[in-house]
Amino acid sequence: MGTRTLSDIHNDMKQLITAITCFEENEEGFRICERFCMTNIKHHRYLSVNSNTTKEAIKGLIAKFSIHGKYDVAKKFQELVDSFLSSFEFEQHPQYDLQWYLLTLLLELATETCKSDLECLKLTRGECTFNVTGENENEVTEEIDWAEYLREGQDNFFNDYTSDTESEWSSDTEDNVDICTNVEESISFADSDRAVCIPYAENKLNKLSIALNEELKSRNWLLSNVQNTWWNELEWRKYPVKSRFCDAHLCEIWHKANGGDFYTLGTLSEYLVCRELLWMFCAPMQMVVFQQNGEWEFSIRPDISIPSLTTVAFNSILSPFCKYFSMLHNIEQFGIKLYSNQSDFCKKPPLMYETYNAILKQHIMKFKNEIINIEKDLMKQDGTSTFLSLSSTLKKSLYSIKILHEVHKKAITNWKVHPNWKCASKLLSSLYFEIQNSHNRERTNICISLYLSSLTVYLNIIDTWLSEGRFEDWREEFIIVRLLNSSVLENSTHYETFSLRPLDNICLTDPIMQFLIRKIQHIGQSIELLVSLDRVTDIWSINIGDSETRRSLVNEFYVKLETEISKYSTCEKEEEEKISLSQNEKVPKNHCDEDVEKNIIQQLTAFNNPFLLKAFEDYLPSELLKKNNANDVGVSKIKMTKIDTNDIFRRLEKISNHILPFRKILENILADILISRYNGASKLVKNIMSEEYKLESHLTLMRSVYMMEAGHIMNKFYQRLFHEIETNQMWNNSYYLSCILEEILSQWWSDSSSRWSITVSNTHTNKVLMAVDNLTLHYAIGWPINIVLNEKTFIMYNEIFRFQLKLKWALWTLNNLRFSDLEGTKSMRKRNRLEQFHIRRIESLRFCLLHAITSIHTYLSGQVLQNLSLVLEKSLMQADSLDAIVSVHNEYLKKVHEHCLLTTEYEDLMATINNLIEMCNHIRARWNYKKLIFASEELDVLESSYNKYHTYLALALHNAVQNKDANYLNGLSSAFNCSMSYV
Repeated sequence: MGTRTLSDIHNDMKQLITAITCFEENEEGFRICERFCMTNIKHHRYLSVNSNTTKEAIKGLIAKFSIHGKYDVAKKFQELVDSFLSSFEFEQHPQYDLQWYLLTLLLELATETCKSDLECLKLTRGECTFNVTGENENEVTEEIDWAEYLREGQDNFFNDYTSDTESEWSSDTEDNVDICTNVEESISFADSDRAVCIPYAENKLNKLSIALNEELKSRNWLLSNVQNTWWNELEWRKYPVKSRFCDAHLCEIWHKANGGDFYTLGTLSEYLVCRELLWMFCAPMQMVVFQQNGEWEFSIRPDISIPSLTTVAFNSILSPFCKYFSMLHNIEQFGIKLYSNQSDFCKKPPLMYETYNAILKQHIMKFKNEIINIEKDLMKQDGTSTFLSLSSTLKKSLYSIKILHEVHKKAITNWKVHPNWKCASKLLSSLYFEIQNSHNRERTNICISLYLSSLTVYLNIIDTWLSEGRFEDWREEFIIVRLLNSSVLENSTHYETFSLRPLDNICLTDPIMQFLIRKIQHIGQSIELLVSLDRVTDIWSINIGDSETRRSLVNEFYVKLETEISKYSTCEKEEEEKISLSQNEKVPKNHCDEDVEKNIIQQLTAFNNPFLLKAFEDYLPSELLKKNNANDVGVSKIKMTKIDTNDIFRRLEKISNHILPFRKILENILADILISRYNGASKLVKNIMSEEYKLESHLTLMRSVYMMEAGHIMNKFYQRLFHEIETNQMWNNSYYLSCILEEILSQWWSDSSSRWSITVSNTHTNKVLMAVDNLTLHYAIGWPINIVLNEKTFIMYNEIFRFQLKLKWALWTLNNLRFSDLEGTKSMRKRNRLEQFHIRRIESLRFCLLHAITSIHTYLSGQVLQNLSLVLEKSLMQADSLDAIVSVHNEYLKKVHEHCLLTTEYEDLMATINNLIEMCNHIRARWNYKKLIFASEELDVLESSYNKYHTYLALALHNAVQNKDANYLNGLSSAFNCSMSYV
């Protein structure tokens, strides 16, 4: 771009800026515009204007004028555009699309296209002209004075509510100023503070001057009628009393009689004091009558009263209201502090506190709305309003505030100091006991509204957990906490995933809280298992049908609450409705109306739109809605009524005139909804464990191996084990023993044989009894079966297994003693009588031991293991949840452990039985004719020992049956009560 051309553009641009903005060249705004324009000119690429966009913009403006009813403006604008386009040969101009450049510039510069002042437009009805030349029109259309038309009857309306106190609200020095409505009047100034009324000029004013005049009229009316300055004149204000009765001047008479200066005392009308009292409830602050002492304590000013009361009486009447100001402030400050200084780094309050605060605000807002309604009635001044009448009106509302404040002080703790879960749980328990201990219906209903609304936070946490498997406790306020240091689920049980938080003492006595703790812990365990299995969504196929939608726990809670509390409602309103319906039925209906109604109903049903039916549900007959509910599930859900948290108190107040049994109601509702959720989750878990993970098969395998119920299989194992221990010095190799066990079990349980193994502690012995104590049988089972078969249960299984092995070894040893080893060869059968006597003694001792150990083995294998196994199988079939399966299995192991005499209370009995088993080793060591020649003293010791053991077992078992209620030991006790032949 040439320098000369740029200079010409620069000069033209300065003139354009001055023409558009009216800036001078020495002004800052001019320089800013100049820099902006030059920058755009130097760096602009000078692309052509889009003529189509400009044409569309012009069409849009014409359409806009037409939509707003400015048809003449639209027509004139179209004519001007066409005239401009045809006024010059733009195509011969060297600048391409010059006409569209100019029109675009004009459109960009235009600001208010709806207020264009066009000469061609005539004045229509109700409109003012915009005549730039100021020429008079020959024809003036008739105008309507809308202000006077709308003001018609205004005087009568306000006269109905005028009172003798009207002058008290306006300044005595103020005079009424007439609004300047005459065109020929001049400007008048009545007061320095009053707005000035602009008169009409001789010529017609434009629309702006009319608007300004109307605005000033409104301001003058406000200054003349709004009463907002009376409290500024209190120190000099004396309410003028026109009554001739002395009682009306009591304040002045009493003050002067006491020698006081009456001129230092301000008096107000009772009406104004009542107004200020009502204001204090909505916005407590230092005013005329009330003064603020300290942070939020109020009192009555000593130098103010009403003319008919002394200052002492005035103070005694209004002072009781001051405590309610502090109560309202304390309650409102709780909500302010709750949301103040909340950030990502600061501790946040529990969500239950926020919900509780929202319900508190609703009660406070209800109180303030009542105050506003009272003030509206007071402002009408239809009747006589006094302190006594106002106190009577406020009595019930103030009592509600007192209840709120008392409950609030007991239920709330400092959440910044105490953990959130203690604050939330204590809030619920405190509100519950307030309900229980309340002797007043209103107090009970207020507390239950706070309680139910606060409980929804816990219900939402529970609902999210049970329905979606997510334990979301972001504010750490729930009574259960997830253990952060828990190991991988495969290596731990689901019982260790969650634990109960340390709660306040008041929560430990709260039955609702304890019920929640018990149920939620059990439900949570099943839910966590389903989450790990990714089967949470399958719960809803059990809890609800295919045609129903999932309902949240809170909604279900409130629906059932509606059902429960409706049982206690009075039937007066229902009877009144029936009477009114019967009366309406007696009135003959118009056939035309019936036809119209039928036509409307047919059209609505033809649409089959549930949302449309919802909109007309108040106008449609109930029969239609019931019929539609049977066909449309969506409408049935829409028609479902429930108590909303916002109107709990109002509904409870209307239902009954007595205190409802809320403990029973809450327990029934929570038990119903939680048990239904628990049953659904438990049923699904049991089905998964039984059908997919074959839990019953694993439990049967445990009994077959550990309890040796599969005797034909385990007989091969323990006989080979006994032989290896007694003959093989390398028997204590865990891998070697595990291979033996796997080889035997694989013949029957090939799928699970690799899961079994045996470990041996570091021991070197060829004695079976010592070796058995160091053996541990393992079954490698993964999650989730390890929920039932955990380490604790395997310890008990191994104790029973070792006891079984010892009995098996004793019987195996005694049965393997051959009589030929005592008799020797035929040449040696002629013995003396002493040798024969020793042989008979050791044989008798063998038979006695065989009888004792066989009795114990028979009792263990038959009476204990078989009978309890049958009970276990029956209980497993009846169990409806995984918790029940775990409980049944643990109870089974506990009983087996007890019946096998392995508990601490039977330690002496077990020690005696072990001594009898140990005697088998001594008998086998002497089972040889060579060793019996000089074994007289040893046989005496064995016989006496057996006598002692047998006698002790007989007495101990008899005492256990008699004193310990161990009836299961009857058979074993009878076996040891027999006489011993060798004695």
